[in-house]
Amino acid sequence: MSVGATTTPKTSTMKPFAKGDIFLGCTYLNDPEDDHRGEGRILQLDRNFVQKGTLYTEGTRYLIVGCAFAPDGTLWAFDVHDHVIVRVGTDGRQMENLHLGRAFSSVNFGADGSLYFGEHLTGTEIWQGTTAKRREDGRLGDGNLYKYSPEFELLQVFAAENAPEMTGFKGITHATLHPSGSHITYTSEMGVRLMRYDVVRGCQMDDLARDEGDIMDRADPRKFIAPLYLPDGRLMVTGGDGLRFYDEAGELLERVPLPGRGWAQIALDMEEGFVLATNILTGVAARIDMADGSVVAQADTGFTMPFRSLAGVAVFSG
Repeated sequence: MSVGATTTPKTSTMKPFAKGDIFLGCTYLNDPEDDHRGEGRILQLDRNFVQKGTLYTEGTRYLIVGCAFAPDGTLWAFDVHDHVIVRVGTDGRQMENLHLGRAFSSVNFGADGSLYFGEHLTGTEIWQGTTAKRREDGRLGDGNLYKYSPEFELLQVFAAENAPEMTGFKGITHATLHPSGSHITYTSEMGVRLMRYDVVRGCQMDDLARDEGDIMDRADPRKFIAPLYLPDGRLMVTGGDGLRFYDEAGELLERVPLPGRGWAQIALDMEEGFVLATNILTGVAARIDMADGSVVAQADTGFTMPFRSLAGVAVFSG
């Protein structure tokens, strides 16, 4: 089915959250001078992929990415390029935005209420076709991990390694907290390292896995994109060749092919054995059987290359 059509005037219609609702970061990219800039939107679908509403995010100017739910049911998302953190209450209304001064694109929630943010950007030069806010020192960012208190006080900065990738400005683009809370596994999108950081001892760990892909070849499938820990400690990660599953020792357990390239965000579905994934190249969000990679339901947002808009997915568990 097709979702995401715009309405005039742009009135937010997001409904109070219901168990199983699916939320998609799907910005309406409409700036011919900047391919990451546009009207921020979060689409709300029910568990059957029927559209329920749309939130037009206030105070944002760029792509909305990294949708995630906090333990209290608040929906979080990020305008990386403008350093804006969007939060939406369970009533479907946008809360006051957070401005922590860094290009964050992911958040993980510790059992003690701590917040772990991944810094999406690094270096001084942004990739062609877009722009981004710079810090006072002129840098886009440092690609680090940051630990904050529940009151948003900065507690620790973890100087994390990043993986080389073709654009040269990506730091920590995707991150997932191990069920034990001891470490975070993360990627620099389209790099060939599954990196880990021990957030208890405060040190870089050995990579969980590495691949031998050519980072300068977009079509080379041997790259990592979005990691996600399963409750049993296995790691699921998307790449150019579909889903991969690793055990805690970094042994590859299984490869599950997915149709095409571009699966850039994933979230566990409410239905056991299924995952929700979004394809930033085709604009399709899908429910996927983790056993064989079959697509059992999908929604087409209508945004395909070069309008790389579908950049977040989260499921409300109630």
